Amino acid sequence: MSEGLWISTPGFLWVSEDHVLALADVLWHSARVIEGVTSHLAGLDTSSPDLVLPLASLTGADLVGIRTGLAHLGDDTRWLYTALAAYAHSTAQSERSRVAFFDGPRDHLIALAIVSATGYQPRVDYQDWGAAEAARAVLGDDFSPGPIVVSAIEGVEDAGQGRAVTMEARIERIPSGENPIRIERFTRVDGADDFDVYIAGTQEWSVGTSSEPFDMESNLALVAGVSAASLVAVELAMKKSGIRPGDRVSFTGHSQGGLVAARLAESGRYATTGLLTAGAPLGNTHIRGSYPAVALAHSDDVVPRLGGHQQESQATTIERNSGSRPGDVAGAHSRKAYATTARMADNSPAHSQLPIFPTSGEPARVEVFTAVRKEKH
Repeated sequence: MSEGLWISTPGFLWVSEDHVLALADVLWHSARVIEGVTSHLAGLDTSSPDLVLPLASLTGADLVGIRTGLAHLGDDTRWLYTALAAYAHSTAQSERSRVAFFDGPRDHLIALAIVSATGYQPRVDYQDWGAAEAARAVLGDDFSPGPIVVSAIEGVEDAGQGRAVTMEARIERIPSGENPIRIERFTRVDGADDFDVYIAGTQEWSVGTSSEPFDMESNLALVAGVSAASLVAVELAMKKSGIRPGDRVSFTGHSQGGLVAARLAESGRYATTGLLTAGAPLGNTHIRGSYPAVALAHSDDVVPRLGGHQQESQATTIERNSGSRPGDVAGAHSRKAYATTARMADNSPAHSQLPIFPTSGEPARVEVFTAVRKEKH
């Protein structure tokens, strides 16, 4: 893979480097313009007294020559666009084949790793073992995320700033540390509210043994497709912030937070207006909505590959090598590295072809939440 961006459109219909996608768009529009000019010239009457100079000095033979030249230019432009499209579609077909060939065995290997580490075996035939089945086996039939308490943090210093309008700005607003949930409220001209929800990634690598809901147990629950402590925590924070079912909400998350964001965006409980994930293990998560959705992934980041078999998605995927040193797992997965990738996407020549996230000129009302898992009974 090159050091640039690779963009996969929804459903792997088009997969290419961003500059190829940008060039194809220019060629497409240029071909349409050339067709329009050629058509207009075809209707000109050189004998008309209303003909505007300098066209009035042209003869019929001149116009025929110009039209012929434009027709050739149009043919060449359409041919080059078609060639680029064929390249992108061939790459997309290769990507679909790669997913079909590698994702199934990799999903099985992830399941084997989980079983080897925990000793819990899925209750399905061996050949059907996958990450989701293994995660369900570890959690057990009576799994519950436990009681979760969320609290708003007083004295948020950046309250009143405008809405994040770039992907880089959205990634940079993802919280970290002890306060993993950030919610921004924007009031529209009609008096209704829009919300942006930002969700941090994994904070603790234990499995349900600490008070931290953003832990490995929640990762397992999310991959298994059941309720997770981190998911419950974000929903409770949203409720405390005044978000009701049917409200317009845009979600942004890193790592586990991206998987929580995707689950909430697809829940049907909210009028989702956007989804941006960074380094999230989305594999088993279906993203079917018509809202703007972008998934950032690094080719040298192992986390996005841990979510199980990749489902066909309506999200646009933007991928590159993080530029981290070989073996630097943390660097490849870091929020800082993904902010750099987001900035590259914002500045990409293909930016106009990427999904557009909601904007608002109103200052935000910001709330930041901490979350605690109480002891299970």
